[in-house]
Amino acid sequence: MNTPLDQALPTSRRGFLQLGLMGTVTLALGSTFATLSNGSSPSEQNSEYKFLQSEDHEFFAALIPVVLHKSFPGKLSDDAAMKRALLALDDLIYTLQYHNRIQMRQLLDALSMAPVRIIAGASWADWKDMRPEQVDDFLSSWRDSMIQPKRNGYVALSKLIGMSWYSQPESFASTGYPGPPIHIPTPAANKTITPLTTSITTGITAAENI
Repeated sequence: MNTPLDQALPTSRRGFLQLGLMGTVTLALGSTFATLSNGSSPSEQNSEYKFLQSEDHEFFAALIPVVLHKSFPGKLSDDAAMKRALLALDDLIYTLQYHNRIQMRQLLDALSMAPVRIIAGASWADWKDMRPEQVDDFLSSWRDSMIQPKRNGYVALSKLIGMSWYSQPESFASTGYPGPPIHIPTPAANKTITPLTTSITTGITAAENI
């Protein structure tokens, strides 16, 4: 998208959770339809993922390039970058508190159904079949909506994608971050260091005895 990812968004983890996930699932029809969904568990789809299901992969695979814009795929191939992004996203969502994971599950299940997508402002087509322009229009409509839960949903989804992507080493260059500092080991506690004056005195004494 053309707007900066972090524009007017909360940067603290607490603020993100409060503003994003708490409001997202109050989309009434989304929550209603989500309770009717009987999605399979992540372990049935792919043992690599702890939370995301196959339908979630399609959803986020459509959103990730649009949200990250020019930062994606970076130095990786499209397939490698998408795999890395999905795994990082899965790990991040799995660290959320239990009730927030439940809310995210409801939102993802709801948006996997065409009737809910239409009501939510997206296309009837499956996420994997949507053009980037359609995904961008969907996200923009949530970002600029007069309805608070939609704006909250935009914040939550954008933040999750951004946090998971920019935490990866392959993304450091695009943010100007040089990487974590190199660890310099400290001297062992039981290892004594001879003072410079002592070394000089010892050398002089040895010279006088020659």
